[in-house]
Amino acid sequence: MSDIFHEVDEEVQRDKIEKAWRRYQTPVVVAAVLVVAATGAWSFYSSQRLKVAEAANTRFMEAVALSDAGKSAEAIAAFDALTKDGPKGYASLARLRAAEEIAKTERARATELFDAMGEDSSLDKLTQEVAKLRSALLAADQDDREKLMLKLGPLMTQNGPFRYSAEEWSGLDALFNEDYDEAERVFNLLTLDRDAPAGVRQRAAAYQGLLHAARGVRKPAADAITSVTPVIEGPDGADAGGTPAAAPEK
Repeated sequence: MSDIFHEVDEEVQRDKIEKAWRRYQTPVVVAAVLVVAATGAWSFYSSQRLKVAEAANTRFMEAVALSDAGKSAEAIAAFDALTKDGPKGYASLARLRAAEEIAKTERARATELFDAMGEDSSLDKLTQEVAKLRSALLAADQDDREKLMLKLGPLMTQNGPFRYSAEEWSGLDALFNEDYDEAERVFNLLTLDRDAPAGVRQRAAAYQGLLHAARGVRKPAADAITSVTPVIEGPDGADAGGTPAAAPEK
């Protein structure tokens, strides 16, 4: 008897499955087709994107080779072409390199190009910061301290990617212009800043050596407190011997 009930139950289950399939077979088939089509489309897109990136990389390296060979005009033209029709990342790099190439002979024009990139919101933040730093360094080459500090100032923010580079250059500029107090202030800050990269701290210490060689080591003032003798204060603010709580050693 139990076998009969089991067979009936199987028939009922098959009937439910067949009804469900007849009801939902079209959506299921459509969904499967869409998944296959989407997978194929994504694979094609990824493949094409990789080919475009590889082609852009080849063009970029060819332009770099022209620059290295001293063919500046050809290199600038190649970088400019990539800027116009290359993928966004390579276009930004090409724009920077074109300005670098122009800076070899026309610093004023290159400065304008870097300044324009620094203010171009269509570029990513890092590229903008690189352009601002390069513009500042061109100002340093032109020995224009006021312009240099105006350009370095916005880079020396707490989370700026080139904060320490900007501070280092401001200290070097002060040193080269014999503004020794400012140079010392900047180099001291860098050597004591544990968040600064190790290389920056090491160079700042080396610059301090140059500073001391140029100006001499500044001795502390004669009346400066160099140490404090520790004492135990009494309830009335005097130590056990009735002397003031702390006495500077001369």
